[in-house]
Amino acid sequence: MGKTAVIAGATGLVGQELLHLLMESSHYDRIITLVRRKTGISHWKVTEVVVDFNGLEDYKTYFNADDVFCCLGTTIKKAKTKENFKMVDHLYPVVMSRLAAEQGARSFMVISALGAGRDSRFFYSRVKGEMEDDVAEAGVPLIGIFRPSLLTGEREEFRKGERAADWIAGRFSFLFKGVLKKYQPVKASSVAAVMFWFAQQERTGIHFISSEEMNDSSYHHYQVK
Repeated sequence: MGKTAVIAGATGLVGQELLHLLMESSHYDRIITLVRRKTGISHWKVTEVVVDFNGLEDYKTYFNADDVFCCLGTTIKKAKTKENFKMVDHLYPVVMSRLAAEQGARSFMVISALGAGRDSRFFYSRVKGEMEDDVAEAGVPLIGIFRPSLLTGEREEFRKGERAADWIAGRFSFLFKGVLKKYQPVKASSVAAVMFWFAQQERTGIHFISSEEMNDSSYHHYQVK
């Protein structure tokens, strides 16, 4: 029997790449996608569940899975307020991690950001840091916290920062050497690849995966088969 995966944020930049890997992999025979509205994605492995993320506890039985992937994320501009931003980038991942632990999931993988820290003077980084700390306390046997730099890839919605990352990555890649290497933009497909690989590892504990590691092709020790 293959494993069951749960993924939230499957229509996002990293999420859609990760969903493709899960669908193509023989490691999984069931994929539960948690979405705000129907997406039209059709695949024999995929069960799409339309949820109210403000009431995730009502859907806790869906977290009875092997691996839970949280690819949720927004921007202040899209969220409109700091409170709404914190709901998406802090509250929802934390609640998901706790439900994953309660329902016996083996791993919880979540996307954070380079520079995340509870004591950061930057609101975005501070929220990500608070999320990391709270997720780490959830009690899931294996927790992977991924800290990418600026993401590159094709997204349906326009995000100025990511378009800038595409431009920088294409023209100034030679600058990201030595101490600046950790700031190098990272492809969404690379983030997804390492998330997928990490979930297959027979290990426990809380692990932080840097943007530098996600950019290192030698770190992608997985095969979709």
